[in-house]
Amino acid sequence: MRDRRQKTEGVPLPPLVAQLSESCEASARLYGGTTYYTEEVGIFRAYAGRHQHFLTQAPDTLDTQPTAEGNEHQVWYCEEQASFLKATWPNHFGMKVVHRQDEEPQCSPIDYLERWHLHNELFGDSVEFLGVLDTPRGMRLLITQPAIEGAVASQEQIHEFFQSSGWLPFKVDGNIAYYDPSREIVVSDTHQGNIIAMEDGQLAPIDLRAQLLSPALTSIVQSLCPTV
Repeated sequence: MRDRRQKTEGVPLPPLVAQLSESCEASARLYGGTTYYTEEVGIFRAYAGRHQHFLTQAPDTLDTQPTAEGNEHQVWYCEEQASFLKATWPNHFGMKVVHRQDEEPQCSPIDYLERWHLHNELFGDSVEFLGVLDTPRGMRLLITQPAIEGAVASQEQIHEFFQSSGWLPFKVDGNIAYYDPSREIVVSDTHQGNIIAMEDGQLAPIDLRAQLLSPALTSIVQSLCPTV
């Protein structure tokens, strides 16, 4: 969709997410049904241990004052790489856009990494996974994301950005989210603080929640979209 500035090395998300998804599918076949939050946390911890994704030392950046803090991350701007380092809060990996009543609304570490994989695919981002910090309060996942220059997008620009590409708006928890019926994907957190209007007129989402829907969730979302 657009060019992003290059940044420091990390773990590419496509093979990582594919391997974690395979582990979840194998567990689901073995025990029946689908994997749940606590099970996926265990699958991720075991996978990260086998593939040496646990960091032996926290990056020095984490000892400095964060540039920003939100519900999901602490964020540091790295001027030399023109990128942001984001660290999840301990044992908190964001929230799902939609979920069944019998599901945990919190994202597992696997959900979190899939979210950023989708973010890269959908919006031309280049987020990479740096690793995991195992702290006394719980795991923290670290990612890097290229910085984007521009201004805050208007609500009108955001609405046009999604609807012109076929996304359908719906409300979840009182906020506007969007559904792509061709790919069965939903995104939320589409407020002005998460979308940058660049000088060339294109919009750059920087921190949206993205979720691939299961068949059961697809029918729920479709019922919330008046035009489906």
